[in-house]
Amino acid sequence: MANPALNPVRELPAPSHAPVALVEGGRPVFTIVWDSRAEAAAPLATEHRPVREAVRTLRREFYFCTGQYAAVADVREREKYASGPLLLVGPSALTEKLGINPRSLPPEGFVVTTFSNGVAIVGNDSSTDPAFPRATPLLRLGPRRATLWGAYDFLERFLGCRYYYPGPDGCVHPRCAALAIEPCAYTDSPRFKNRRGAPRELEVVSRTVERSLVGAHVANYLAASRAAFTEPFSSMHSPMPDLWSAANSNLIERAFMRNLSGRQYFNPTNHYENYYDVTNLDFADDLVRSHERLYASGGAQRQGLLYSNERYCVFGQCDAFCPLQVMQSKDAVKREGLITDEHLALGATAWYADVYGRFYRRLAEGIAKSLPGKRLIVLPYAGCVYPPLLPRYRRLPDNVEAGVCLAKMPRFIRNPEARRVSVDIMRRWQTALGGRPVRQIWTYNAGNTCFEHAVANEFLPEMIAAFGDSLGDVGINVETGIYPSPAPDFAVCLHFYYETYCAFRAQWGGAAFNPAAALDEHWRLFYGERGGELLRQLHATLMDAFLAVSVKNARSGSTYPPEVLDAIAARLDAARRFFNDCGDDLLRRRFRLMSYPLVFELDRQRGIHAGTVQESTERLRYIAGDE
Repeated sequence: MANPALNPVRELPAPSHAPVALVEGGRPVFTIVWDSRAEAAAPLATEHRPVREAVRTLRREFYFCTGQYAAVADVREREKYASGPLLLVGPSALTEKLGINPRSLPPEGFVVTTFSNGVAIVGNDSSTDPAFPRATPLLRLGPRRATLWGAYDFLERFLGCRYYYPGPDGCVHPRCAALAIEPCAYTDSPRFKNRRGAPRELEVVSRTVERSLVGAHVANYLAASRAAFTEPFSSMHSPMPDLWSAANSNLIERAFMRNLSGRQYFNPTNHYENYYDVTNLDFADDLVRSHERLYASGGAQRQGLLYSNERYCVFGQCDAFCPLQVMQSKDAVKREGLITDEHLALGATAWYADVYGRFYRRLAEGIAKSLPGKRLIVLPYAGCVYPPLLPRYRRLPDNVEAGVCLAKMPRFIRNPEARRVSVDIMRRWQTALGGRPVRQIWTYNAGNTCFEHAVANEFLPEMIAAFGDSLGDVGINVETGIYPSPAPDFAVCLHFYYETYCAFRAQWGGAAFNPAAALDEHWRLFYGERGGELLRQLHATLMDAFLAVSVKNARSGSTYPPEVLDAIAARLDAARRFFNDCGDDLLRRRFRLMSYPLVFELDRQRGIHAGTVQESTERLRYIAGDE
């Protein structure tokens, strides 16, 4: 049952009985038994009925491995499962007799256990929980699909299925002639409540993908990856400046900053040319009143407060940066000494820590007074990544939560200085929050080259371990794509599916996930013994180069030395020759998908050395560290 390539689970005392045969002679000999009424009062839409989805998934995946469908019966149809092994899915009278109580499990937790005549898979699903709140305009909780997560875990752990990218080409379904499960019991639940990547990219059909990857393929892939958003917590740019200014046109003057020449950082048609004036505490009061209108209207008067909800009020600066000289010129900054030598010494991400700390305090206190019970989520970003440094602002009000943006993580966690700074920022925030953790973080791959992106997300578990209890339970916004995109036809999380795979698994298992073991298994499982070994060597060469060049300098966008490019080229050429001659169209398609951006990057970097390729201005901005 233990496999270092999969997330570890917590083993429970195993029952005592003979092995349970599920497949004999290449044929499923079990019956899937479930309670079709268990989700009758589900508060969510039909597409979020995880017990039903788990039944369909198990039946479909066993078919792919055996060529035959397993029988299915409702728990009330006893004549259909009177003999033979059972696969119990979701809560039912039969799982109650086994002593399984889904409500005793953690949210999204599941249990898998054998018994004398079968296997049971039961999770703590929202669809079977009568206390789960129905959606309203101000509160829409994502579904807990725990039984489905348990079904996929069972398929991976015992049947050997894998789900690397959407569609048939991206899955592994080993042929199964016989399957007997030894007595066992285990349980598992996620490290983070919200687990996301960049699913929009999955709908991009690049030149190397021969079929559209939309609809059921994408849905099944995201389910296999255990993607979820179960806590309505979003540290985001909010409110949206165009929508907020349209609803509050009389407040534009004091809401948006002006530069030294008097030009206002305000453009109602472009999100990226706005900057809220966080030196003006009247603007904080305006935001409190905007939230009062939002709640009084039952969510009808949004005013650009797209991420605020029944539980949380959200504030985050627009996606722009205010020059230091402009901020230093503001009366409040000069009067209160909000930018000190300490701020300047820590660097650009600390410059405005107390400008924002002062604003956060006013906003949080206004929310506590006018909207008791609501919590304020802030987005420490760009010039305010650090928490307040000045003693009078250092301890934030108790109703403040943070979702911190860490531009160097996880990709540079092995750079000692980048690691020290990021860990220090997280610890400082934990102190500012009164010992509570940072509940969400943003990690970045902006400015990565294709070579760097081929390994970047493998460092997520190391980062999670380094942050320890300063990182809370909501989640990590993981960039599975590259910005700016190297080429317009890139579907990045498809081309780098193996990194996306690691990102999703790390969001479930946290520091316990082992990317190296997962990828070592994947190369041979997905490409065969010889092809897999060639690609493992290629990946190791990319990792060595990343550590020696990019991580050493803690800077993305590195152009590798000619000798490194030659080594990568040799690995790519050896793999290309093998797959061209292997006679297996499936393996060739898989190789073409994963190698395409690497070939592109090799040509691009050789062009840079030859002087025939120039970096775009946009990419140079990211390489220069304009984070």
